[in-house]
Amino acid sequence: MDLDKIRNLVEFDTPTVSNGIGLLNFRDPTVGYTGPDVRCLMPDMGVRVGVAVTCRMDTTTAGTETVGSLFNDWLRLIYEASKGEDGKPMPVFAVMEAVGPRPRHVVTIGDGMGTRMRIAGAAAFISNGSVRDIEGLRGVPMPCWAAGLTPMHGRLRWLDVGSPVVIDGMTVRTGDYIHADINGSVLIPKEIADQAYDKAMEVRNNEAAGFARMHSMTIEQYFASLK
Repeated sequence: MDLDKIRNLVEFDTPTVSNGIGLLNFRDPTVGYTGPDVRCLMPDMGVRVGVAVTCRMDTTTAGTETVGSLFNDWLRLIYEASKGEDGKPMPVFAVMEAVGPRPRHVVTIGDGMGTRMRIAGAAAFISNGSVRDIEGLRGVPMPCWAAGLTPMHGRLRWLDVGSPVVIDGMTVRTGDYIHADINGSVLIPKEIADQAYDKAMEVRNNEAAGFARMHSMTIEQYFASLK
């Protein structure tokens, strides 16, 4: 697998990558992306692509008992994935599914966890829950895609790490890839990940040619071309 082609997907916006994946006919086009319930919280940080490392956590189930943490286990998975299968660093997209009675209220990370994730090799974060300490996260930097912001959380109840998760309808497996920008995020299955670059380039070139052709036409020529 040509991992450099995956790294270079940051040259494209997410809709272009999404259209390129569509050309491969690998999956039903109605799945594999997030909707408006997960948004880019730091649009100024631009495009991110990375290998997914997953976990699940609940912070909205009531109770005060101490619960065991799996955070360090998740960090180890992030670190291993960041080494890259070709011996060169691979950006990691840290993925946390928020579960529990109020998933959107789950505080998934703040600047403390974000800093440790960055050290381990995470380049971006996505969740169907919320984050806090956004200015601190911006300074890490840890660009986030999430449901929004909230200031507080209950006990951190870790369910597991490395298992398949669902983020706003997008099923993610550890080892898949995620591409995200201000438009949202799309999953790139690991089986076709290194084909996505060439298909995204094909989409870009076709669109550029199509727009140039339309802009060169008079209105009469345009409508005549529709016949």
